[in-house]
Amino acid sequence: MMTNNIEDDQGSIGIGAMIVFIALILVAAVASAVIIQTAETLQQNAQSVGDDTQEEIAGKVQLHGAFYAAAGDDVHLIFSLAPGSGTILTTAIKFQVYCNDDTNVFVQDAGDFDDEDILTLDGGTTLTAGTAGNSVSAGVKYYISVTLVNCALDDVQTGWAASLHDGSIILNMHVDGGGSTMEILDASGTLNEGDSVL
Repeated sequence: MMTNNIEDDQGSIGIGAMIVFIALILVAAVASAVIIQTAETLQQNAQSVGDDTQEEIAGKVQLHGAFYAAAGDDVHLIFSLAPGSGTILTTAIKFQVYCNDDTNVFVQDAGDFDDEDILTLDGGTTLTAGTAGNSVSAGVKYYISVTLVNCALDDVQTGWAASLHDGSIILNMHVDGGGSTMEILDASGTLNEGDSVL
């Protein structure tokens, strides 16, 4: 008697399909893990950048006015903190001033806002220079008279009058751990008590 061998390959097709299916599930799992990890990293970076930006914008001094003082060494500043700022110690607010003097030599002055008395613009509060814990708050305008030794307005104006330079003074104000503000003061022309130099 003869035997007929019938080959049945249906089982091997089923096993192959199952292997492909399992491989697809594994690839999808790895891809989703990578996508989730990337999304978490992007979210953390965005949060960090957002926090840094908030510190830069909120912890910042806004200058509203700068005026000539008759002594020629002082500049009267009207300032406030940027909206959203918290309370900032006066020792944390630094200033740097750069200019060319009456002989066209590049000079600078520096200090912090705790070196001089600070008054609220309405005159209601005085923050005495050098007092520990002095602080300024957002939403209030303040007045300070800053003494400039090397960049005295009279000296810069003299250099301008002699056509040595343009009479500009660069004023930078920095908040420790916060933002910076740069303004250009103008000491050209005739200066009288109370004249704006901003």
